[in-house]
Amino acid sequence: MTNFSTARGNMQDSAERAAHATGDVLRDKAAQASEALREGTERIRAEADTVARKAANRVSERPLMALTATLAIGAIAGYLLGRR
Repeated sequence: MTNFSTARGNMQDSAERAAHATGDVLRDKAAQASEALREGTERIRAEADTVARKAANRVSERPLMALTATLAIGAIAGYLLGRR
């Protein structure tokens, strides 16, 4: 019986070590994914700010053209949605 008990104890120890190692790997991967997501979010936010600034500058330069384009887009969208 001692061989069985020893083998069982060894298996439990091995399982615990494997579980801890798996937990460590998962924690590392989650941290990497979180960092990648944060960097991606920052990059997208910066690009969106740049696009918004460019759009604001264009509207400031030519407000009547911006108004005309907006009205045209609205009219086309209204026409297409009204056809449903």
